[in-house]
Amino acid sequence: MLICAAELTTAYKVVKHHQSFSSLDCTTKLNAVMYPDSSIAAKQSTARTKATAIIKHILAPHSIAQIKTEVEKVPFYGISTDSSNHKAEKLFPLLIQYFTEKEGLQIKLLKIDSLPNETSDTITSFCIKSLQDQNIPLQNIVAFSGDNTNTNFGGRDRYGVNNVFFKLKEILSKDIEGIGCPAHILHNTASTAADVMSIDVESIVLKIFKYFSIFTVRVERLKDFCEQAAIEYNNILSHSRSRWLSLLPAIERILKLWLPLKEFFAKEAKAPKAVVDFFADPLSEVYTLFVHSQAFLIEKQIKKIEKSVITIVEVKNVLQDTKKQLSDRLINKYLGNQTTQLYNKLKNEGTINTSQSETFDKETGDFFNTAICYLEQWTEPMTKFDVFAWMILNDIPQWQQVEETTKYLNEKDIGIDDSMYEEFMYLKSFIECEISDEWKAKNMEAKWKHFFEKTEELERKANLLKMCQYIFAIPGHNAHVERVFSLISAQWTKERSSLSVSTIESIIQCVYNYKMSCTEFYNYVKGEKELLKKVKSTEKYEWAKKKDVV
Repeated sequence: MLICAAELTTAYKVVKHHQSFSSLDCTTKLNAVMYPDSSIAAKQSTARTKATAIIKHILAPHSIAQIKTEVEKVPFYGISTDSSNHKAEKLFPLLIQYFTEKEGLQIKLLKIDSLPNETSDTITSFCIKSLQDQNIPLQNIVAFSGDNTNTNFGGRDRYGVNNVFFKLKEILSKDIEGIGCPAHILHNTASTAADVMSIDVESIVLKIFKYFSIFTVRVERLKDFCEQAAIEYNNILSHSRSRWLSLLPAIERILKLWLPLKEFFAKEAKAPKAVVDFFADPLSEVYTLFVHSQAFLIEKQIKKIEKSVITIVEVKNVLQDTKKQLSDRLINKYLGNQTTQLYNKLKNEGTINTSQSETFDKETGDFFNTAICYLEQWTEPMTKFDVFAWMILNDIPQWQQVEETTKYLNEKDIGIDDSMYEEFMYLKSFIECEISDEWKAKNMEAKWKHFFEKTEELERKANLLKMCQYIFAIPGHNAHVERVFSLISAQWTKERSSLSVSTIESIIQCVYNYKMSCTEFYNYVKGEKELLKKVKSTEKYEWAKKKDVV
């Protein structure tokens, strides 16, 4: 059995560390030579074919079976999807999210498929069929999460019938929660606000990168200017217009090289006029510092949102905090310390005139007003989750708050019975004993897991558990789907381009669903008799499956 456990772990290790199955043709033989006194190394035969079969027909299906077993025991779950292109393939993952009393929040990969298009009908059918194929009850869906596109939601106000959200509700014959991507909301908040400014810093960042990206001779000339200014040269960074997270380091690099870049473009014969004019304008650095300050705020908030364990309630709090910080900056006219220092210096020196300073003052105010307005509009649909705010448990809950939550769930035909009051009184006394700075520093999931762990009697937690299973089934963001795409990119490289979609699906299911180190995985599979038994069987091979069909 130890040999079987070693073979399972060897296959898992390969995909866990993004290695090629082909490398095992060498590894297996090498281990037998390097460890001659090891009977396990001598008898293990996990080469490419066997490892692939283990991943596709043992470990990946086992992870799906575990999901099915867990989902059968919970009353609610949510789903998430998005699309990404890999050459000719348009890939769609389907993630399922739920909450268990012992393990807490669970987010698992159920399916990856290549679809012919991105229409709402195709995406809806993919979601429904993926669940039905695994006999996962559709009636327990309470939430759908996707990118903030018209295809998914029909726009900000969720109008129209030709979108995934509407069609899912129609098929399910009930209302469900719809969650767009809050990180994209923050990105679009900053991007929309930046559009009111006369100097387009984001566009200039892209133009500067493009000017140097493939021209070594230009880079060498810039290095000369850096040497003259006694500034260490570093490569100009790119920026993706779809993510403000990449704008901050790109701006930081330009600010670090500001003097060399300014001198370079002042003497460059055929440089883009927009870039030349940008560096010639004395206010350009002030605008850049201002955008850098706002990008720093947005990046910090996006990172809070995209934590792996976070609820929609906590996400809403981050968005509210962002709006408050923007409002405070507007009221206090806070532009960032470096921005204000340089701006005042230019005004005191007479480098900029009254008209220029008035324009800058107006545009920075417009930036904050636009950002606040955009954020208010896009977060308005989340106000309904205010009834769950007390569940963060940073304060002693009040019965009136719990009543509002009960009313919300009852309106969705989710029964909360009269024993809720006794459960509330017990919870209240529990929190009164636990509450502290250390307690408040924990996330919402950790607090509830602790409560359920310490509360053995079902009559003290049955309704509270149902409330948790509902709110935790609602995805806080769509970043988990993005992480699946990152895993796909790490596995499906140019050197491994012959991998099929089904193989990639199995690989990512193993990596994403098990979430164990190789040592943890080895200790886990040693106790899984069914898995160990299947390693010995020929049923894991494709040829054996085809033979059975014949």
